Amino acid sequence: MGTSVPLGTLHGITIKVHPTFALLVIWVMYQWGIAADAGVRGIIFGLVALGAVFGCVLLHELAHARVAQRYGLTVRDIVLLPVGGVARIEQRRMPPRVEIQIALAGPLLNLAIAAALSPIILLVALLRHVDHPLAVLLYADEISVAGFILYLWIANLLLACFNLIPAFPMDGGRVLRAVLLAVLHSRLRATRWSVLISQCLAMLMLAASLFLRDPTLGLVAVFVLLAAAAESRQTAVQATLANLPAAQFALWDAGGVRPGDSLSLALRGGARDMAVTEGGRVVGMVHRSDLIFALRNGDARNVFIRDIMSRTVETISGSNSMLDAQEVLAQRSAAAVLVVDDGLYRGLITADRLQHVAQHVGTRRRRRRGQFSTWLTARLRAN
Repeated sequence: MGTSVPLGTLHGITIKVHPTFALLVIWVMYQWGIAADAGVRGIIFGLVALGAVFGCVLLHELAHARVAQRYGLTVRDIVLLPVGGVARIEQRRMPPRVEIQIALAGPLLNLAIAAALSPIILLVALLRHVDHPLAVLLYADEISVAGFILYLWIANLLLACFNLIPAFPMDGGRVLRAVLLAVLHSRLRATRWSVLISQCLAMLMLAASLFLRDPTLGLVAVFVLLAAAAESRQTAVQATLANLPAAQFALWDAGGVRPGDSLSLALRGGARDMAVTEGGRVVGMVHRSDLIFALRNGDARNVFIRDIMSRTVETISGSNSMLDAQEVLAQRSAAAVLVVDDGLYRGLITADRLQHVAQHVGTRRRRRRGQFSTWLTARLRAN
């Protein structure tokens, strides 16, 4: 989502819109202006309605983000897409109750908006002498204030109901996983069961799409299948990282550099994040960005590590896992975390190192699945 355009910041959260959102604007202009034969008046109404609906989508994602921030999680940004919004929240192990609160915050906010609009809807029904509750829905396509409010009311109800479907990537899927986690006490097993339920629901949606000849439902089904598979892969990798000792996968990097080392000596292995040690003990950290800045502004032979090192370091124990290292890196927005045992330096883990290990884990999983598929195919052919 790196191509998204920033719109502003709310509560320290960057709000972005994806360029493909323009396609939705064009579609709305066509539907309300040309297809509805309402001209400029219809186009204006459609664009205002679109802005209001996505204002509610933004509030939905902000509700997730604010609850996440309350529990100390970092929210990278919120991106508005043609299919809705995505709040990119730091992935960290958390109690099931916290995950449930974060997941339910969005749908509950949409229900609150719908509840606030309900008295106006009832007033419209009375003024229009509507004799059946569902008959009020006939005014949803009306280009008027009443039609606008009704459209917004329906949109919030649909947002809440759709997101409460117990399937990934919807909020209901995360609630389901959290409930299963409380029962099974294993995030991997809880995710696997949640993914299985998501896949079953997606197959039902696909069947309904074919029966009703509704391509939109089919697209949602494919979306759920892909998202469930991605969630399964991510959780499996995290479960593997949780079993990998940080000390075993940390980079030793010749024991780091010393405060008295010159910049030219430290750069023999290239510009990189390095631990600063003295007598085997960590005394600081020198960051790659600081190294490059020092190179641009001085003679490397006359600049020493002690001149640019930082005394603030993030550390974990060698008995901690690679998943612990990942969470520290994400939580503190650190460039590297140092592995220390009894005060002695054991190595460092950078974001690049962590990504390399995670990719290796993912490759091994795909290779094992490929070997199993080959074995199963051979057995079936033999029989």
